[in-house]
Amino acid sequence: MSQPHNIPIRKRAVVGVILRQNCFLTIRRSQTVVAPGKVCFPGGGIQSGETEAEALVREIQEELGIESIAGERLFETVTPWGTSVAWWYATIQEDAQVVINLEEVAESFWRQPHELMRDPDLLTSNRDFLSAWGQATFAIPGITVPHDWDDISG
Repeated sequence: MSQPHNIPIRKRAVVGVILRQNCFLTIRRSQTVVAPGKVCFPGGGIQSGETEAEALVREIQEELGIESIAGERLFETVTPWGTSVAWWYATIQEDAQVVINLEEVAESFWRQPHELMRDPDLLTSNRDFLSAWGQATFAIPGITVPHDWDDISG
């Protein structure tokens, strides 16, 4: 579930993996946050006293204005700057209407896996997550790795 690391952990974060019709809910970060203009899954820092699941639900609400339910923890990565990132599967209501918080999010969109992998603005950590999924390091409920993933993730 996690990758080995020797980097001291300075911060913890959580990321939400939300699916609808084989597409992932993703965001483009606003110009006022870290990594402005980059494409990624929704998420953010875990506050003191919060569990990963609580932080996930809060971050999705803050960024996208929608209620979510934390599912299962899928994966863990550690950034080169010492942030431990927990990747969680989450669900939302089928008819949920996204209302983005413009302070944090420039836009949101549903993307197929191959579209994400080919996006030059995709955050490296998100590309690494998708690559690990493609290598069957973990499974994401409700979606299978495309048969041509090796060509896509190339």
